[in-house]
Amino acid sequence: MRRHRRHSAAIINSVKRDRASGMSLSQLTTKYQMPKTTVWHHVQKVFLSTEKRQTIRSYMGGSRAEKVREWERAQKESSAILANIDVASMWPILYAALYWSEGTKSSFVFTNTDERMIRVFLFILRTHLDVKNNALDFMIRTCAPMNALVCRKYWAEVASVPLSQIRINHNDKHNKSNTKYGMCRVTLKRGAYHLKLVHCLFQGVADKMLASGSRSSMDRTSHS
Repeated sequence: MRRHRRHSAAIINSVKRDRASGMSLSQLTTKYQMPKTTVWHHVQKVFLSTEKRQTIRSYMGGSRAEKVREWERAQKESSAILANIDVASMWPILYAALYWSEGTKSSFVFTNTDERMIRVFLFILRTHLDVKNNALDFMIRTCAPMNALVCRKYWAEVASVPLSQIRINHNDKHNKSNTKYGMCRVTLKRGAYHLKLVHCLFQGVADKMLASGSRSSMDRTSHS
């Protein structure tokens, strides 16, 4: 049984002509609404003159410049959004969101590879929930070619605890990771109450947000 082509010969030929004229893969992807891998499959053997190659390279430079502009725009917008935020009063929301996305639901265990997430999470525990260092257990999951001592020193500094408090679980099969220092797992000993608290916080925050959204929707409907 003969397989039907996903794209007609006319479309493929058009793609090849546009490529030969100097269009980049991204431009072709946008114009023809095809995956980049599909476009590449059809145009990889299209001859490009030196002039056309230079043209395509200039588009790539423009794409990088556009990404830089987007980052700058995002930074300005985020600064404006956060300008009037009271960080001291928003910790329950951040705490609940962090744990709900990265925490274990059956026991109080928070795991991440991002040092900022670990620092913020520990800051909230220590500052707002009065959790002491001796109530915390730190396990670092590593694999080859990570150096266990280097990883321990790194996470000890991040967590602001003695090196002796950082344990290592090294397993090349189960801990596969491309990270430099492995994954940090923070366990709160006897954390049953705190697990219930964070669940209740998340539920309360979600309920307030959804209730607020419902009221806003009703207000818009009543004024329409």
